[in-house]
Order: sequence, then structure tokens, then C-alpha cells
Amino acid sequence: MKFKIGLAFSGGGFRASSFSLGVLSYLNNVQVKDSTLLNQVYALSTISGGTIAGTRYAMGIKNGQSFNEIYWSLYDFMSQVDLINVGLDNLVKGAETRPTSLITAFADAYDRNLFDQGKFGTLLEEDNPIHLKHISFNATEFSNALQFRFQTTEKIKNAPKGTPDKGIIGNYYYRIPDEIAKEIRMADILASSSCFPGGFEPISFPCDFKLPQQSYEHEFFNNKDFPVGLMDGGIVDNQGIEPLLLAEKRMSESRKKKKNKGNAFDLLIVSDVTSPYMKGFQPSKTRKPNIWRRLTFLRLIVVNLILLIAATIGLISAIGNASLTWSVICTSLITVNLLVYLLLLLIRKLPLKFDVPKAFLNPFRKLMKVKFAIYENMILDRATSLLKMTNDVFLKHIRRLNYDKIYTDESWKNRRIMNAIYELREEEDKLQRKIESGKLDKDLIPSKDLQQVASRASSMGTTLWFTKKELNDDNMLNSIIACGQFTMCWNLLEYIRTIKKDDANTNKRHKKLIKLEDQLLSHWKKFNDDPFWLVDGMER
Repeated sequence: MKFKIGLAFSGGGFRASSFSLGVLSYLNNVQVKDSTLLNQVYALSTISGGTIAGTRYAMGIKNGQSFNEIYWSLYDFMSQVDLINVGLDNLVKGAETRPTSLITAFADAYDRNLFDQGKFGTLLEEDNPIHLKHISFNATEFSNALQFRFQTTEKIKNAPKGTPDKGIIGNYYYRIPDEIAKEIRMADILASSSCFPGGFEPISFPCDFKLPQQSYEHEFFNNKDFPVGLMDGGIVDNQGIEPLLLAEKRMSESRKKKKNKGNAFDLLIVSDVTSPYMKGFQPSKTRKPNIWRRLTFLRLIVVNLILLIAATIGLISAIGNASLTWSVICTSLITVNLLVYLLLLLIRKLPLKFDVPKAFLNPFRKLMKVKFAIYENMILDRATSLLKMTNDVFLKHIRRLNYDKIYTDESWKNRRIMNAIYELREEEDKLQRKIESGKLDKDLIPSKDLQQVASRASSMGTTLWFTKKELNDDNMLNSIIACGQFTMCWNLLEYIRTIKKDDANTNKRHKKLIKLEDQLLSHWKKFNDDPFWLVDGMER
């Protein structure tokens, strides 16, 4: 009986795909009798950057490729393909057969460099079964603000009446039938999952998807409101936890009539490159006053009116003296001043365009007397806080809500691991407190070299590229992959030692995992001596 693992890959651009590749390669290196720990992964859920690694791995094993082939395909894609230039080239050339946008240009780049025109139908086929029985690549749809799942699942043996016997492709409002889903390019799925706000526009389903013409004639499209915009799955769940909870529910339904119900998953591993930490909001600093900052809209109107009168008098004088040069200068000044005057009138009337109540207009006119220095700070503070809200506050709050689903529910005790990129970095206070308090076993204390690699890995931003400096000077790609490997090893060791002390929610299969402790410990010692031993040992 196999140990059943649910594995989730978070969003985070190439940082997430590299870390996920490290996790995959480490699990593939842990031997379980004549198999590997990776082959015990029963369900896979991915978001955004994590979907890069997840889609390529799932398609690779379904097509019979070795792990090394998959590994180097992803490695070369991240290190050698200039995704930005390739995507922009596709955008410049344009596609006459469909609407063109930056995200569809990237989808074509994914198709050529990762999937070789592979389609979702490959994963839906029942031939050549693989160890992944539940797969979900996740996006967010912009009609109902819900997760949109491109998933394939095993059938529920005891599905309740009126419910589907497998996971829905799409969501409650958009249940894509298999006949259409099988024709969707894996590249378009990846583009949907990694279409992060600000960097891309939404990808439209089905308009921006390269589907065969006959697919559009399916009755499904006649009974739904299309098109629907899809964007990054991290908007509603950047860790990919929800699809694993749904998989647990489906698996439990299939076992309802059996005597030994138990828990469906033995272990969930959430591989996460996002951080719970954020820098606090810093208000704008007071700047040195100058002529511009001392102005108000009212003063600007007065100054503009004076300049307009002066330029008009100058133009009359220039025409009288037949001075072409001064005529041009004064005409230009009049034109500019008229435009400024019209713009100021527009700003003054702008509240009426937005149906601002008349009761608010009298106080609003007082803003005409506010100095531009104050406006400057108001605009900067609003822009900064808005960015921090969308990039930090909102995402971190969603992160906490999703983790709460498995950390506040006692049924998940001893069945969960958060495998985070930042856990072993030098500046991680939580790690240092565990070491100082003696709560961390001495043989699990990371070496200085290992912590430095973790610090470098966690410092990378959320991008879809590695710069030449990051690849050559900083060794960033190898550092992030190595961090995924040794952090996974460390977390598995901590987990094993936890369930040896407290066996709540464990079963006979967990004893098989406990037997791996010596193997994992030998790997950990190697990582402490050389954090790159496994990365360097990967054969082409």
C-alpha cells in the first residue's frame, strides 16, 4: 500500500518554478524500496510559477520521459530561453488567426519551448496511468471571482446523487466538457495560471485559446456567457491548497463504504516561495519647497491668466512690428496657456462627471487652494499604499486564510508540511530562536554555507526571467533549486521526528516513512557540507 502525498506548488514566477523543480528532484532522489518518494505523490496542485514545473512534469511522465529529461528541459528553459524577448517578438509579429496580446504571445513561447504543441487531452487519457491521480492547474476567473481549475481526477466510486463523479474542469459556473478540455493547449493552461495582474492582461477563454474551429460549435458555448477572463491563480489561492482539500473530499467519498475509512491523504506538502513577512508602510517624506510645490490650482489659474494676457499683448505688438520670431513665440505661449486653462477647467468640472453630490462640491472647491506639495504627498502615499495592499496585504491575508484550513483543523494534525523557501535563511528569526532555545535537534542545525544559499534563493524577486548576472555571478538558478532540495529534506526530517513523538492521525503507512530517516539524515549531512551536491550530481 502506497504512502499518499498531496503536493502543492505556490506562485512566484521563476523563483517558484525553480524551487518546485528542487522539491521534485529531491523527492525523486529518496528511495522507497524499488521506487521513489516522488512516486508516492498522489495529487498535484499548482499556481502560477509553480505551474511551469507542474505542467512540464505531469506531461513528461505521461509521455514516458525520464525524470532527468524533464529536469533538464525545465532547467534549459529557465536558463537559456529569453522568455521576455521571445514573447515580445511574438507580439510584434502578431498572429492573424486570433487576437494578439502579451499573454497569448507568452503562451506561444511556452508551447514551442516547453510542450511541443502538447494538449490537456494527453493527461485526460486513461492509457499509460501515472502516479498522479489528481492534478489541478489553477487560474482565477474574472466573472465570479472564483478559482478556475484545469484538472484531471480519478472517478469517485460512491459519488452522491446529483454530483459529478470526478473533479470539475473549470468551476461551478463554467464546467468545461472533456470534448473541449482535451483540445486545450497546455501552453494556454500555463498562461492562464501565470497571468499575473499588472504584468499581463487577462487571457480570454475561449477567444485567446488555440482551439480547433469545431470546438466553438459545441453547445457548451451557446449556453454560457462568454468570453470569460482568466488570470493568475494566486489571486484567490497562491499556495494551491484548496484543490488538495477537494481531492481529499473526493478520495474520502470513494472510501465511504469501506470499514477502514481513515484519512485519504497521509501527508500534504505545501511548497511555498512567498513570505508571511512584509515591510510596513512608510509615508512620504516632506520635500524641500520650491516654486512648483508652493503653487495651488487657484494660483496656477491666476498665473496662467496673466501669462495669457501678456502673450496676447506680445503677439499684437509682434504683428505690428512684423516680427516673425516673436509672433511664433507668443502664439505658442497662447496655445499652451489656453490648453492649461482648459485642463484646469476640466479638473474643476471633473467631480460632476462622477456624480459627486452637490453637498460635497463646496468643501471640494477648497482643494483648489491646497499647495501642490500636499497633493504630491497625497498621490504618492495613495499609490504606495495601493501597491502594498495588492502585492502584500491582500495576498498575505489570503495566504493566512488558506493555511488556516489545514492548520486550525485538528484532522490535519501530523498530516501537513509547509516547505518554505525562507525557512533556512540566515536572517530567519524563527530558525534562530529554535536553535537558541534548543527546540531544534543539533544534527538538524543548518550550516553557514547552507543558510547563505537559502538567503540568496529567497532574495530573488517575482519575475519570469533570470538576468545574466543572476545566472552567472549569483548562481541564482542553482541556488533556488538547491534550496528546494535541502529545505524539503530538512522538513521531512523534522516531520518524521514529530510523528515519532506524537502519532496522532498517523497510520501503518507512516511507519514506512519513518524508516527513511537514516537515508534523509545522510542526505542532510551532505547538504550541510555542500548545498549543491545534488544539483551538481544531476546527469543529462
